[in-house]
Amino acid sequence: MTKLHTEAGGYDLFCRADWFYYLVNLSKNGSRDYQYFQNDLTRNVAITEQEFNAAKYGPGIVPFEHGEEVVPLPDGGTLRCFFHSSTVRIFNPAGELLRTLPAEVTAGCTIYSIALDADGQLWTAEPSFHYVGQYDLATGQRLWGLGGNWDPTEFNHPEDLAIYGEHAFISDMGNQRLVVLNTRTKVLGTYRTFEQPVWQYRQFQGQELVRLDDGIYLL
Repeated sequence: MTKLHTEAGGYDLFCRADWFYYLVNLSKNGSRDYQYFQNDLTRNVAITEQEFNAAKYGPGIVPFEHGEEVVPLPDGGTLRCFFHSSTVRIFNPAGELLRTLPAEVTAGCTIYSIALDADGQLWTAEPSFHYVGQYDLATGQRLWGLGGNWDPTEFNHPEDLAIYGEHAFISDMGNQRLVVLNTRTKVLGTYRTFEQPVWQYRQFQGQELVRLDDGIYLL
């Protein structure tokens, strides 16, 4: 692994074609103070909040919350979920709310991460409940799930999931491993283990990124 030149404490990692983005929370004593960055594997560039949000939501779209999960949709819209409400919502390309998915799209705890698979189905990760689930995006009906217990079983705080092709990469933070799950066959295995908690995995320009406790690495 190669540790990239990024700021300490970076989170909310997401990728676009030419850059990956993250932010750092400098808030103290109730204040809200953030720094924003973009990186192309060779350069770490400080950017404005407006530039960060334009990359995350789309130009001219008013954001909602720092740390909100935003999944681009094929039509230019977005799928969004903020962990405080754990409500999954669908927006059109103009940033207008189209609909909110039913409350049943949760195993009963806080959704930290969402993704869409190759078949257009919704996946969620609920770390405190040690649960990963698949839902029908049109109806909210649960199609499959694993975990769902206050004590760790298969997962120990699955903080994040990212889907590429048929495979979901799950950041099993407490077990310090990256899990790979076939979204169709549901075959699951350990993809990579680490010596510290793993928070996020992303693919960027044919490379693999992982966010660990002490920084962002190139696998």
